Amino acid sequence: MGIVYVECCERKRCCCCCDDDWDRCPNPVRRNEPASCEVSRIARSNEPFVAAGLEVLFLNQLVKYNSQFCAGLGLGYRTPTYEELESIVGDLITPNTNTPLCPMLVWATRFGKPVLAEVDPANDSVRLVRTPSKRCRAYPICVRPD
Repeated sequence: MGIVYVECCERKRCCCCCDDDWDRCPNPVRRNEPASCEVSRIARSNEPFVAAGLEVLFLNQLVKYNSQFCAGLGLGYRTPTYEELESIVGDLITPNTNTPLCPMLVWATRFGKPVLAEVDPANDSVRLVRTPSKRCRAYPICVRPD
């Protein structure tokens, strides 16, 4: 096995290792993404919007999976299902310019289990990302019925 860059433990933010037992986490955003992507995520963050019959709240922070994260916000929020992500991905745009957000990893659930999904609002696509750990970081999207 070659060198793999991973988020491997609490005591170190990031490290390089060759141990098969350590978790390998994908990058939450694409390499070399322009600075405008972060600006777009900031603009979309914390502003609920309605899409596909759901009130959607995107938060611009990287979090490890926590089943209670969205519920902790109150007001009936929860983590979306993979299918719900598919129905709202095209609406992940900046509020003022209607520019699609850049591709990123978000947490969702599928058959009741947490999954990482790469959303690409510009192409209206959602793709499951294989990962061995709920300790990987991704952006949270929370939903509740409209």
